[in-house]
Amino acid sequence: MEVDAPTLGTATLDADVCIVGAGPAGLTLACELAARRWRIIVLESGGRGPDPVAQTLCEGTTSGDPYAGLVVTRHRQAGGTAQIWNTAVDNTMGAKYVPLDALDFEARPWWPLSGWPFDRAHLDPYYARAQTVCGLGRGAYQGEDWERTDRPRLPLSPGRLTTGVYQFGPAGCFTETHLDEIRRARNVLLCLHATALALEREPGARSITHVRAAGPTNRAVRVRARVFVLAAGGIENARLLLLADRLGTLGDESGLVGRCFMEHPRDVACRLVPADPRLFDRCGLYDVHREADGLVMGRLTLTEEARRREELPAMAVTLAPLPRELRWRTAESLRTRVLGERPRRRTGWSRLRGKPRRFAALELLLNLEQAPDPDNRVTLDAACDRFGLPKPALHWRWRALDQANLVRLRALVADELERHGLGRVEVADAPPDPNAHHHMGTTRMHRDPRRGVVDEHTRVHGLSNLYVAGSSVFPTSGFANPTLTLVALSLRLADHLEKQLR
Repeated sequence: MEVDAPTLGTATLDADVCIVGAGPAGLTLACELAARRWRIIVLESGGRGPDPVAQTLCEGTTSGDPYAGLVVTRHRQAGGTAQIWNTAVDNTMGAKYVPLDALDFEARPWWPLSGWPFDRAHLDPYYARAQTVCGLGRGAYQGEDWERTDRPRLPLSPGRLTTGVYQFGPAGCFTETHLDEIRRARNVLLCLHATALALEREPGARSITHVRAAGPTNRAVRVRARVFVLAAGGIENARLLLLADRLGTLGDESGLVGRCFMEHPRDVACRLVPADPRLFDRCGLYDVHREADGLVMGRLTLTEEARRREELPAMAVTLAPLPRELRWRTAESLRTRVLGERPRRRTGWSRLRGKPRRFAALELLLNLEQAPDPDNRVTLDAACDRFGLPKPALHWRWRALDQANLVRLRALVADELERHGLGRVEVADAPPDPNAHHHMGTTRMHRDPRRGVVDEHTRVHGLSNLYVAGSSVFPTSGFANPTLTLVALSLRLADHLEKQLR
């Protein structure tokens, strides 16, 4: 069932579970719990369609290195930021998916604050279920699972690079299918234009009693529940907890609420000039193409052995041809992309005829992992929103460690491609583009309350019934779109809450 908050007036609502946010994390959790017959209320600050008034609540300040801002990187609407995904999937929009590597879950001696409370094997059953939730095919992400005679892997073995793939899924899974599912459910109330303002509890209690929310007319809606889940994104989850801490509702023993913000910078400073122009005809695996059970695209990535031996972050490289008439971008033109539009890359090029005549080089788009740093953080600003609450302030920097890793990865990729005779790699001196719009790490997960905001079940330390869903709980980020992992974590959280509620 769906309702608009302004039609409720001043109301008190009751549920077993209250979820704040109707993006991919919140919708996944709501659908799972609804199927198990629990009473669910989902509070969504936006409406059915784009709402400029709701979107103003995303406003905030940024400092540090150039960053696109908090309005364009977030979206308040039922369906969340999936509503503004811009990756082409057939005739619609979607996203590219890949799980984290097994090494990403480990405590890596060379990587700051690394180590998840569980290993990849623990999450594998949830990854398998997440494939279906996200509208994907089989859970295979190795190059050998997808290569064919006419789409071979690049000859990079033995070496430090190997081939993996991305899978592509439509945004409609979240903007239509799962939204419609909870709208039809009799035990779910999707409350639109309901902005969560405060988490409240009785003095000295270890549990949240209710969430105070309001619609555009400022009329209060109170939601009482047995369990509360914040699923409002990496900025807003942290902001709500910071507001709660200021009011004495939350005891932040770790001091980490809002800290360790991470993005997924993308680098286009390298291009491969093939030694043999016929290479373009042998790169079809690395173009977006349809297989029997979905769209996939090949990517280059590091072997686990290379990452361990050389103490490297996670990364992946995708290939896109540059037409002969397109000159090599200057460093200055690359810099303009840092705050410009998110680039769309040519797809379907592998089906063109005369590729050796058409193309001069392959642009190498490098996605890499950013190290968690407590100084990259979300805080509360002096300016307030229309509800009188402090807006978020983001401080983000591309640190010396991050830049050093980028330089090392550029050199490694160039060395491996040249060593295997694929051509010459040219590298420009340009900064990476930080605007993947993937907000992670601000409510990081750790069993020890001194080292994390939430525990291994994503329950907020010090409170018995407040949980967090989404990529804000990631201790480390990996290199790719976090949606598959956050959906897997939401499925895992649903299983945990099922036991708690019973």
